[in-house]
Amino acid sequence: MAALSAMVFWACKDEPDPRTVADKSSEASDSSKIKAKVRKVLGETELQRKDTEKWSKLRYGQVVAEKDRIRTGAESEALMMVNDGSSLWISELSDITLDAEIFDSLSHQVSIRVNNGAVVFDVQKQPSGRTLNFTTGVATAAIRGTAGFVASVNGQMVASLKEGLVSVNSVAGNTGDVAENQTLFVGKDGSIKSMQLKSSGTKALSFVLGNVNIWGDGPQSEEFEKAITEFDNDYDARRKAFEDKLNFRANPLPDTVLLPSVTLQARVNPGVVVTVMGEADTVGENGIFQRTVEWADDAYGLKRFLVTCGEGDIEVQCFTWKTVYAAPSKSGSGDENAAGDAAADSAAAAAAADSAAAAEKAAAEKAAADKAAADKAAAEKAAADKAAAEKAAGKNAAGKKADQADASATNEKKTSKNVNVSVKLVGGKTERKHLDPPATEYKTKLKFSLGGITDADISEIASVTVKRKGEVVESFNNVSALTYEVPVSIDLNTIAKFDIEIALKNGKKIRMTKTYEVFCERRNHMGKARNCVQYDKVDGGGCDESHAEEYEAAKSKLKED
Repeated sequence: MAALSAMVFWACKDEPDPRTVADKSSEASDSSKIKAKVRKVLGETELQRKDTEKWSKLRYGQVVAEKDRIRTGAESEALMMVNDGSSLWISELSDITLDAEIFDSLSHQVSIRVNNGAVVFDVQKQPSGRTLNFTTGVATAAIRGTAGFVASVNGQMVASLKEGLVSVNSVAGNTGDVAENQTLFVGKDGSIKSMQLKSSGTKALSFVLGNVNIWGDGPQSEEFEKAITEFDNDYDARRKAFEDKLNFRANPLPDTVLLPSVTLQARVNPGVVVTVMGEADTVGENGIFQRTVEWADDAYGLKRFLVTCGEGDIEVQCFTWKTVYAAPSKSGSGDENAAGDAAADSAAAAAAADSAAAAEKAAAEKAAADKAAADKAAAEKAAADKAAAEKAAGKNAAGKKADQADASATNEKKTSKNVNVSVKLVGGKTERKHLDPPATEYKTKLKFSLGGITDADISEIASVTVKRKGEVVESFNNVSALTYEVPVSIDLNTIAKFDIEIALKNGKKIRMTKTYEVFCERRNHMGKARNCVQYDKVDGGGCDESHAEEYEAAKSKLKED
């Protein structure tokens, strides 16, 4: 039992900063029906593109597609995000292949073949007619939206769930359903065995099951069931102890969002590891968890964000956020025009009424002046005295009002919070974009979010402004959101800098600069747009799929705007 429990702790190792391994490696074909972007890589992981026998190092930022194959070495792993926001975590000593079967424009199946090892998944609810299938040599698990893992160990299959429902069909014709907190085993002969385990769907259980020594004669053996049950009982006791001291208070999401991203926030015990869509964050001393989650622009529908809180190998489901990503709707221009016309008519009528009242007042004053001609001198004196008195009274009132305003401003300044706001840039502080011919302008969205604060502190922000060359690109004065997207465009072979300024009500300002480098060395393309640039035969020539060589050739020509 001690040996089983000890196995799960090797995963608690430091992960490298993704920026240190970032690489703009070759993209998958635009015709690919499934794409997954690599978000994390640890240890020895390799990629084999379809129709090739060559293996290359899997790198952060690469896009993998159908027929591509990934394998991991000992104490190695990889995290991938599918375009709809689903995540796939590939454990050590695993070998998987992506596949896709397209039946028509509305119905297709995506398959992930687990040749060996385990894949921990968090799959968003799939549209009607679409399923995500995990296959091994002995069975297939069909998924429409759930979280857990599928493993292929010693020629046998495991399907284990944290939540949801999965149908499993073995090659022998046997079928079974896996529900929340259940783990189903399919033996080499196609027989099925189900167990109710509190550790179902967790990485800890997947690590333990990776020990082929405990499989014995298969999941039907008493030795196997005893070992798994002992591990699960120990795990459950430690899970309950952690859950008793856990405090998780989530900020709500809106029911509907119109942008393909949300910022998740919560108050959590410092030191707790919070995981969403495979991305893990350790909560700092301020007790604030925050992460911005993104998905493809056209991946509309319900988005579910299952949150697990962890300590060591323990995982607890601490919350689930849900929202609907809705397609933008077009408002009726006819109604808007009618409303505008009505407003204009109303304004014109008010102006006419004011003009008539002014004319009537002038006539009345003239008549009164004519009638009181004899008392003109006395009336003028009386009017002068009255005006002087009113002026003095107005001055006193204005002074009093100004004093009140100063006192109010001073009081507001005193009550303003000292919040620590930070700016998180999507894509990092500097992004390089190779612009394929014949394009001469790069259009994108500058995406960023505000960190270090919660929705409760957002009222302390006076404004959010994006500037370019000192001129305002867009300004947000009624701040009510933590995530922003600002459309920008950059000319070819240009370095463009955008300054983001956060102004707080206490007078403090936070600034961050985003730099885009848009380049293309046209001579390398022979007048054509190519994913793989053909170079002159200098120093061996060849093809640099990452455009690194082309950037080096073009960077001296880049102009700062």
